[in-house]
Amino acid sequence: MNNLYLFDKEFRKKYKIVAGIDEAGRGPLAGPVVAAAVILPDDFKSDLINDSKKLSPLKREKAFFLIKKNAIDLKVKAVNNLIIDKINILNAALLAMKMAFEKLSVKPEIALIDGNHSPGLDCKEQLIVKGDRKSISVAAASIIAKYIRDKIMLNYAKIFPEYEFEKHKGYPTKRHKELIAKFGLSKIHRKSFNYKIK
Repeated sequence: MNNLYLFDKEFRKKYKIVAGIDEAGRGPLAGPVVAAAVILPDDFKSDLINDSKKLSPLKREKAFFLIKKNAIDLKVKAVNNLIIDKINILNAALLAMKMAFEKLSVKPEIALIDGNHSPGLDCKEQLIVKGDRKSISVAAASIIAKYIRDKIMLNYAKIFPEYEFEKHKGYPTKRHKELIAKFGLSKIHRKSFNYKIK
């Protein structure tokens, strides 16, 4: 946690308002890609904050509400499977990032962005490969995006119970692919993705 905080502290020496931006859901076969933009207070620290993929669902939920309570500003945007199929998953993820950023009420001077592709924001950008493991702001964004996306998929599990989205959240698990082979594609599956079972 201290390393994540100290990483951002270096940027805060030069920029007053720092945002973290990340997405969740590039890999799944179904559902949206979700991006979050988060602005944390300068002194925000917590042992709960880490790469969302390294947190258990319970810890992720606790971290989500901690971030939501303390964030100066926080916005989330989802891009659905139809748009993903139309413009591809990378462009859809970048679009979600840009839209989440543009919804912020507080305008950052710099955005720390997970990955190596620019979403084309109206502020200075710092691209950070594996940023959710390095920056507390990016890690917070990854937690928000992942938590919201999981909630979306849990809702879809009620609409399409045969696909068991509550178990795999749309990711290409063996069981998910078996269910696709049995029932075909639902309205939320990404038709441009690879559905080979093996």
